[in-house]
Parts: sequence; C-alpha cells; structure tokens
Amino acid sequence: MSRILPPSALLWLALLLAPSPVAALTPEQAASRVAATYGVEVLRVREVEENGRRLFAITVMLPGGDRNDAFQVGTLLVDGETGEPVSRLRHRASGYELPPPPTGTVPEPTADRLRERTFGRQ
Repeated sequence: MSRILPPSALLWLALLLAPSPVAALTPEQAASRVAATYGVEVLRVREVEENGRRLFAITVMLPGGDRNDAFQVGTLLVDGETGEPVSRLRHRASGYELPPPPTGTVPEPTADRLRERTFGRQ
C-alpha cells in the first residue's frame, strides 16, 4: 500500500528543502570581509549601483612597511549580495573596455597639452 502526500504537504516540504536566499551584506560586513581577506585598512565604503547591481566601492590602504607599495591607496569593487570582488574591466569581443572615470574628476592632460604648458606654444 503506497501513501501519496497531499499537495499542501509537498509544498511545505519543497519550501523547507529549498535553499534560502542569500542575505544582502551591510557596508560594515563588506568592509570587515575585505579587511580580513586582503590584510588592508578600510578607509571608506560607498554603496554604488552598476547595471542594476548593488556594489560596494571600498577604499583601502595597504599596510606600512619597507616595500614600494606601503601605504598605497586603492578602491575595490565588491558585490553587495555575495561579497565577491567585481572586475573593473568589461570584456568584449573586440577586447576589453575600461570603466568610465569617476564623476567629478578632472581628466588627465594629454601629452600635447603638457608640452604646451611646459614649453609654450611652438
């Protein structure tokens, strides 16, 4: 004699066995994960959105020491859901695309502009 479960019991069973959704990280959790993983000091955490995806832009500083990269400051992008690093390069069929410069920054002068500033118009 076989027993068949009612549909409501199957639904409850499916809900219990289904993987739970990953909870979104808080800025503090993302900062502590980056600090522990990379051995850096976190200076600032900003929440940003890229293509509808929640990210954290975490500004970090490498520890001091007698290396060329001591106290170097950089920004890491981290996924707001998983805490995994996000690449800044966008791979395309024709190569890769660099991310746009941050808003509010002054573009670097070209070589011609630097030459004009240094030596005047020629």
